[in-house]
Amino acid sequence: MESFQSKALLTRRSLKYTYFVSPSGESTKQHPALLFVHGFPDSAHLWAGVVAKLGDLPNKKILVNCLGYAGTDKPEDTSLYAYKDQADDLADILDCENAKFTIIIGHDWGSALAQRTYLHNRELFSGVVLLNTAYMVPSDQAFDLATVNELTEKTWGYPQFSYWEFFTAPDAAEIIDGNLERMWQVLHGDVEDWMKKMFCVPGAMRKFLLGTEEVPLKPYAKRPEWKGKFMQQFETDGFAPSLQMYKGTASNIQFMSDSTIPKENLAIEVPTLFVICTQDAVCLPEMMVPAKNKGLVPDLKEVVIECAHWSPMEKPDEIAAHIRDFVISRFSSRSST
Repeated sequence: MESFQSKALLTRRSLKYTYFVSPSGESTKQHPALLFVHGFPDSAHLWAGVVAKLGDLPNKKILVNCLGYAGTDKPEDTSLYAYKDQADDLADILDCENAKFTIIIGHDWGSALAQRTYLHNRELFSGVVLLNTAYMVPSDQAFDLATVNELTEKTWGYPQFSYWEFFTAPDAAEIIDGNLERMWQVLHGDVEDWMKKMFCVPGAMRKFLLGTEEVPLKPYAKRPEWKGKFMQQFETDGFAPSLQMYKGTASNIQFMSDSTIPKENLAIEVPTLFVICTQDAVCLPEMMVPAKNKGLVPDLKEVVIECAHWSPMEKPDEIAAHIRDFVISRFSSRSST
């Protein structure tokens, strides 16, 4: 990303966003811009390995630091993280970059935000790419964490969102801030079923962070460009802002945001790529089933890669190859504008 230009923008709601833009590139029907949206707990740097493999594509590339991360503002008011408002912030960035045709690409919470950004500003987007996190159809029922964990334990055999109990606790950020090295192990430990053991067992993450057990890291997580960025980012910023998306859902700010979308506008009507990761215990491919059954992803392609949750770090070449194939096969034959 050394050649990318670093930019800052004050959005319509007076929040500063920072982002990176490729030194050249198009935003046309034939070559839509590529807007990359990271998830938890990352930054635009998450996409470094992926965009390095896409440098020859003529498409303009935009990598955003999401609200609460890196150089972007970190408001303490959770209501400011509502999907609709963040979607409008991203639309402001596209407007500033004159990106009238765009494929939005998201990972983890960035995938959730990518979906909602499309739903709220569909006229801006030619395609959608979702990594790990499936299309989560807006619900007509308020979110209740205990109910969701009871349901997923019956369905999958484990409470899928147990870790949310920790992330929404008043002392979560303080505990993580005091144990950043151990948090890196929580995220990237190289142990069989590690994500399930840490994220899907009640109390497990808190216990590990406050304990003394050491686990090996996945090979990519040993590289200084990943761990060093993580440590520098959160030693400077603290972890509290990165937990806001969990609090926004748990407190039903996102439910209220989703309720503003007309039910007749819930379909993702542009070509959609869903990248499934086989070792992700939280973001399961079966979570796409409701959207498929309701006909809400009519132009969906699903691909499978062998990796865990942080796929852009672990398998950047494969991620880039699938994005490249999607972009070229679905858009390069269209007429340029």
